[in-house]
Amino acid sequence: MKYSVILFVDSSIIGGIESHIIALCNLLEQYNIKSSVLFYQDHNNIAFYNRLDNANIDYQFAGGSFFDFYKIIKGLPSSSLLHTHGYKASILGKLACLMQSRRCISTYHAGEQGQGLVYLYNRLDKLLSYFSFNFAVSDILSKQIYKAELLENFISLNNKSKHSINIERGPINVGFVGRLSYEKAPDIFIETAKQFSSEYLNFHMFGDGPMASELDLTAITYHGQCEPEQIWPHLDVLVVCSRAEGLPMVVLEAMSNGVLVISAPVGQLVKIIEHLKNGLLMTDSSTDALVNQLNYLRSLSAEQKRNMLKNAKQLVEQRFSGKQQFEQLNKVYTASLPAFPPNS
Repeated sequence: MKYSVILFVDSSIIGGIESHIIALCNLLEQYNIKSSVLFYQDHNNIAFYNRLDNANIDYQFAGGSFFDFYKIIKGLPSSSLLHTHGYKASILGKLACLMQSRRCISTYHAGEQGQGLVYLYNRLDKLLSYFSFNFAVSDILSKQIYKAELLENFISLNNKSKHSINIERGPINVGFVGRLSYEKAPDIFIETAKQFSSEYLNFHMFGDGPMASELDLTAITYHGQCEPEQIWPHLDVLVVCSRAEGLPMVVLEAMSNGVLVISAPVGQLVKIIEHLKNGLLMTDSSTDALVNQLNYLRSLSAEQKRNMLKNAKQLVEQRFSGKQQFEQLNKVYTASLPAFPPNS
């Protein structure tokens, strides 16, 4: 039985989930499977809508009402599968599917627990995982969820990645790319930047989020929210100093684009970054640890750096190009179809 996939999300920013959704739609298209994005409500997330438009991905809005969302799901044919992303969409999607005897598929992305209501919603979402087929983007996260299968993130490979990178002489362009929130630790990145001279390192920050107004941006160049093609050509090194993570899409994108990764040992990154083989691993998520790795970078030979970049790109091509991920997805999608579909 052929199927189509509705990717359900409640999105107000561009982050890892949004990048994952675009990559997933592109992957399904490669296998001639129709997909679209359903937003619970319109948060005026123009940057994300523009990326969907540019990728020719269809999307619609449920109006911010569970009743309206329920009607949309009820009107779908049995061959349309609901795949949720993010705790709010996951909770609402499971409830609607339960009420209609549908199967729900959920991907769990968040490596952080959150605080206040976010913490409670995350807890509820994990408790409700009993009622869905579940994917998790990291081993640690998969152990917190009922019968979750590890599904590592993936990207569309960039065949036009830059062939030369300025990691052999100064100044080197070091970047933070992501949401400006506590778990992503932009404060660690900025405190590190204050300890280096611009003769050797230039620090750049790409992204937006709740901490934007709290940060002292004088030691860095702040670019705000940018399209991927505006980021990678201008960076030599990506820093991931997060306090919590799953598997950030930006790490795979950096590796594919010939950008060296320095990462904190969090989430699935410890299973991907091999110190000195395809990147550098910090000892922990702290300013001191990041300073140490940036200083260590200076001591490495040009050949060592080139080998790390080569190994990183090969890893993405072999493991994160989407082929094995589609096999996992297709197996679960097929199992989610009704055993006896109606004649209509």
